[in-house]
Amino acid sequence: MASAALPLAANWGALLEGDARPTFYLLAGLGAGLFFFFKGFRTWRHMRLIQDTPTSRIRSMALGRVELYGQAVEKAELTAPLTGAACVYYRYQIEEEVQGNKHRSWRTVDSGSSSAWPFYLEDDTGRVAVDPREATLELPPDYREINPDLTGALGNFLAERGVDTHSFFVFRKKLRFTEWHISPGEHVYVLGVAQERGGMVHERRVRIAEKLAALKADPEAMAHLDSDGDGSVSAEEWDVARRLIVAEVERAGFDDRVVVGKGEHSGTPFYISDRDEKAVVKEHLWKARASVFGGAVLSLFCLGGLLHRVGILWG
Repeated sequence: MASAALPLAANWGALLEGDARPTFYLLAGLGAGLFFFFKGFRTWRHMRLIQDTPTSRIRSMALGRVELYGQAVEKAELTAPLTGAACVYYRYQIEEEVQGNKHRSWRTVDSGSSSAWPFYLEDDTGRVAVDPREATLELPPDYREINPDLTGALGNFLAERGVDTHSFFVFRKKLRFTEWHISPGEHVYVLGVAQERGGMVHERRVRIAEKLAALKADPEAMAHLDSDGDGSVSAEEWDVARRLIVAEVERAGFDDRVVVGKGEHSGTPFYISDRDEKAVVKEHLWKARASVFGGAVLSLFCLGGLLHRVGILWG
């Protein structure tokens, strides 16, 4: 058995002799093919999840996984940095063309987004805040241009961001600008997790403390708390006042008590798209098919190439 394995081991060792680049490319292709193959099944599972999740009305949605479709409404005034367009969300990317050994490619020199600023999603039953952090955004580019005019606001923005537009001998670099944004009033599809907004416990404590401090500073109100008329507010009387203030704070509620975003432990994907559910499902379907089929073909091709190089296939 050991003697039979020696030729095979020698063939595998021969892969490392001479020009190892073909072997490296085949191994890299095999890994990439497997990656896309399993990624396709993951995309397929997400597509099925989208199909199986009913679209909720905002007013009647429950906490947990939700699918919503409505109009985007600004929560904070935002302006897209490259185009100056009013928006509820933006993302931009600035790339520089670089020369490689055999071909040119694009290298990102600056990027950013407004993910830190939530926006509202509104239907005919109400509105809810959407926190876009960690979302997979499926948006087509709203702006893409190579070497635009940089004499106006765009040039000032690049200067603020520290993006160098010139190379040696004052020659201008070849730059590509891309921007994605969601405009106010645009219809948006969201799949995420409806959850109570973080920080409400602290906000509740601050409100209660402020109201209690204001009560202590009001002599007339404190005198009203002295129900037995002994000239001082006892612990029992103060506790009654505190319970009334807590109930008042709870009745008043909190802004954006519920927010839709990325669930920490739910396993639910978080998607934001400017298309409806039918279009989102269709896109996931062709992506899943392309990844599974393309990944399988690439993996088998590279595996066959490796086996051929060690003499197992085709002599």
